[in-house]
Amino acid sequence: MYNIGFVILGNTEEQQYIESLKSEQLKVTVLDKNEAIETTEQYEGIVIKEHHSQNISSICELIILLKKNYDTFIWVISERANKMNHIVYLQLGADGILDNDYETEESKLLMLNALNRYNRTYSITEERGGKSRPDSGIQLRPCNFSVLLNGKEISLTKLEFKTIEFLQTQQGVAVSYEEIYKNVWENEGNDKQYRVSNLIFHLRQKIEKDAAHPKYIKTVRSKGYKLMV
Repeated sequence: MYNIGFVILGNTEEQQYIESLKSEQLKVTVLDKNEAIETTEQYEGIVIKEHHSQNISSICELIILLKKNYDTFIWVISERANKMNHIVYLQLGADGILDNDYETEESKLLMLNALNRYNRTYSITEERGGKSRPDSGIQLRPCNFSVLLNGKEISLTKLEFKTIEFLQTQQGVAVSYEEIYKNVWENEGNDKQYRVSNLIFHLRQKIEKDAAHPKYIKTVRSKGYKLMV
């Protein structure tokens, strides 16, 4: 599943359009301008809805800031008549213009085709020993208990997924064995530290290049673990 941010500039109601974009492959989250800038790395693509031609300066500024922060896909929904706007958006780095008159299904397919091709291209490059995709952090895919890391999907067990999901909610903060156990197993039991340590061991084997010198899940002595992403 791809995470898509939908940015609305102005006081417009786009809920019907947003709902029609959602599918098993696209998760759509409504964002304001500041949220889009601050959380760009959480999304594979950003859709910006042009409301009136007079907000072209806001859209241009947003495209520049998004491209500066992270190399994510950017699409702009715009009126067919605004051809000059389209050229400016594309010159600034937008990946495509979604015509406001498009059927939503057509827009959805254009986005999915681009995202799928991008992932396939990097997978092939990595297999051939080429340059890998820049580290974009760990992206969770709860639909199938997997994570996306450097363009590669890694399958996890349910417990492994719940562990990394909980660590991500406490990102950069040391979390105790007790807290991890409580949030993952959700019951009382014996050997909590052993069970958590064992689970972290197997999780590191899957997501770390060198499990002996982990980059993502760090051990905090006498405390527990923390996720560094």
